[in-house]
Amino acid sequence: MHRRQFLTGLGISLGGVTVGSSTRARTVITDTTAATADDRVDELLFDSSAGLLAAPRTDGGDPGFLPDAQIVAAAEPTATTVDRDGNDDTTAYPDGETIPLMAVDGSVVAFAAPFAPDDSDAGSYGNEDVLLNVFDAYADAGTIYWDDGHDQFYDRASHSAVAARADTAGHTVAATTDIADAVTREDAAAAVVTSPADPFSAAEQDALAAFAADGGLVVLMSQSDYKNYDATASLNDLADGIDTTIRFNDTQVTDDQHNAGAAFAPTTATFPSDDHASLLAARTDGTDDVTITADETYTVDVVRVTDGDTVDVRFRDGTTDTVRIVGIDTPETGQTTERVAEYEGITDAAALKARGDAATAYARDALGGQTVTLSFDAGGPARGDYGRLLGYLTLPDGTTYNRRAVADGVARVYASAFSQYDDYWAAEATARAAGDGLWELSDPTAIGGPDSRSVESLFFPDPVAVTGGQTVVTSADSTPLVTADAAARVAAVGGPLIDEGFEPAESDGAATNEGHDVSMFVAELIDCLAADGLSAPVLVDGGHGQFGSDAALSAEDVAYFQRFLEGWSPAGVDLDGVTTLPHDTGPALCHDDGTPAASALIVSSPTTAFTAAERRAVADFADAGGAVILIGSAADTDALARFAPLTDALDTTVGFTTTPVTDRTHNLGGDPTRPTTTALTEPAAVLGSNATSQ
Repeated sequence: MHRRQFLTGLGISLGGVTVGSSTRARTVITDTTAATADDRVDELLFDSSAGLLAAPRTDGGDPGFLPDAQIVAAAEPTATTVDRDGNDDTTAYPDGETIPLMAVDGSVVAFAAPFAPDDSDAGSYGNEDVLLNVFDAYADAGTIYWDDGHDQFYDRASHSAVAARADTAGHTVAATTDIADAVTREDAAAAVVTSPADPFSAAEQDALAAFAADGGLVVLMSQSDYKNYDATASLNDLADGIDTTIRFNDTQVTDDQHNAGAAFAPTTATFPSDDHASLLAARTDGTDDVTITADETYTVDVVRVTDGDTVDVRFRDGTTDTVRIVGIDTPETGQTTERVAEYEGITDAAALKARGDAATAYARDALGGQTVTLSFDAGGPARGDYGRLLGYLTLPDGTTYNRRAVADGVARVYASAFSQYDDYWAAEATARAAGDGLWELSDPTAIGGPDSRSVESLFFPDPVAVTGGQTVVTSADSTPLVTADAAARVAAVGGPLIDEGFEPAESDGAATNEGHDVSMFVAELIDCLAADGLSAPVLVDGGHGQFGSDAALSAEDVAYFQRFLEGWSPAGVDLDGVTTLPHDTGPALCHDDGTPAASALIVSSPTTAFTAAERRAVADFADAGGAVILIGSAADTDALARFAPLTDALDTTVGFTTTPVTDRTHNLGGDPTRPTTTALTEPAAVLGSNATSQ
């Protein structure tokens, strides 16, 4: 899981529940037709979204693009499109052209993404409100028939939350495998069609066309062309058959600035026309806002289990909200792509996906229908990304679901610097050693090593110049980017080069670190500095604000470096997060006898200071033979000053300047703030080699 999908957007008001001291509340809408811009939902999520187009017109308009009057929601201006399936079938939007994500044509309403499925966080945005408003505005009292007859992944069963809300609002949502028959029934008020893997027959198209012509609501939902899951051709054939002007683009919309933690999950507050204010109205149940504070506990009912780490709960006053179960991560379900490298020693993506389904079943068994106690982490926020609550759930028997899931091997520990990290880490270590649950799939010794041990090129995101010690890497203009002090066993690295966000699998069309040997270089650097080489775990400090900082690295940001270390030697090398220095029950720097328990400690841009005891623990670790890798960044120069007391304790000459290093000629993807370089010396040539690698 992307850690930045987990811990941003604090203080967001959702569903009548406000965090902390926030006083912003939604207006209660009793008549959505009168809604104004001030009453609208704040933002919509279009996770895995395509774009919308128009059928070729004869009215003199620009063919292929919808007029603003039909567009309910559009992507932000920062959004772009990419041909993710590689079929060269994307229609490009000209510069300045709106990318529609939701549009209306008569009684046909189209969404460019799966708009409110249970396996997304759409419910934490305004999506469910908007879909319910569509039902209210266009569907008479009766049944909303959800098409399950064309091999859709997003069927009626995958929309239980919004269906339940629709029922409360007076609608009935029912699945059908015979949409042609369903829309001819007397009770038919609407038809919903999500990406159909199988095409519609002429008879089905005729039935839906007649239904729409008679004023029946037809809702069409597409999705991005990632892995060609979108079934765009089938949707466009249906759109043509029911005589709507709306068409679907075979593309993926991405937005690096406005998103729910990843570019492929764009968010938007761009609503081009005031004509659709009623569809965008925020809905509430009329209750007063409830203030949630992190130091209180709440008795809640679990009303929906989304997966192994996410549930919806109902408070005593009837307010519902989503809880992201803090401190754990279970494998993804559905079509969400899993970053397998996050799970130590596991390479079988399909088997891991099955464990995600098993985790959902486990959570439903443990939590479904239960009354539990919701509490929050000491010193942590009550709410995180997507506006979800970040909570512990204590079961009626007194056990905490969060820890129990880790101990049973259903979940891994999510290194988010939560206060119980050390205890949960120990529980996961026990489960891994026993091969319990998903760890039955884990075999770090089976991870293959790299084909080559050479380092020829590196790149550094947002680096600063470093000083002291022996220079190992410079920029093309000879500015030091990596220096090392072999005697002190300390290195200073100018930028967070092992950030997983630059890996090819994470790129989403952006420039990547492919061809740059970043993992090999850092591994070699550790191998040369550590007294026993790279032979024991590598620890990544997450106890000084790194998890919540875009300029720093926590253990949740270096999954591919973790996977690289697993193939470093026949026995493999672990990577763990560490939040307490010195340790208690969590990962240790040194054994009780003073010898190193780890090969290296990686410390990146700290947003909080190190205590004297922490500085002493790190210095003792280096004195005992452990390597200390310090990583800075020009993205947070304030953090660089916090390294100074630590380097003083380490008695080393290496350190950081506050001078950004840029290169307009040698860089990644044309970005001068991401310089590339071949001006490097193998660490072994500068520092000597311990030769521990295979």
